[in-house]
Amino acid sequence: MKTNEVQSEHNFAETVELIREAIEASGLKVISVIDAQGNLNKIGIQISGNKILEVFHPKLAKEVLDSDVRAGIVPPIRIYIFEDAGKTHVMAQRAVDLFAPYVSLNDLAVRVDNMLDSAVMSVK
Repeated sequence: MKTNEVQSEHNFAETVELIREAIEASGLKVISVIDAQGNLNKIGIQISGNKILEVFHPKLAKEVLDSDVRAGIVPPIRIYIFEDAGKTHVMAQRAVDLFAPYVSLNDLAVRVDNMLDSAVMSVK
């Protein structure tokens, strides 16, 4: 699977906050947050910053379902924020790849990728 990846100019906590704000500004919404660092910490395992933001928008989900109900398995799209070697990285799944089996959703996928690209680039 292809992803869009950038190295953030900010620390982990700032990057997470900037990405959250940029997602909302782009027209998407944060649906859920998976906090691997926090979850592992609960069982005594320490790792660097590591979160996944699952993003989409209810109006876009309606478009997906109206076009092909089977494509409902795709959303939400994931943005992965992690620390590696002292640097914070941001990776986003590519909607055009995830929706590729559903030809009727190509235009929607391109729109979503543009929103994701805008959010990811906000930390550069």
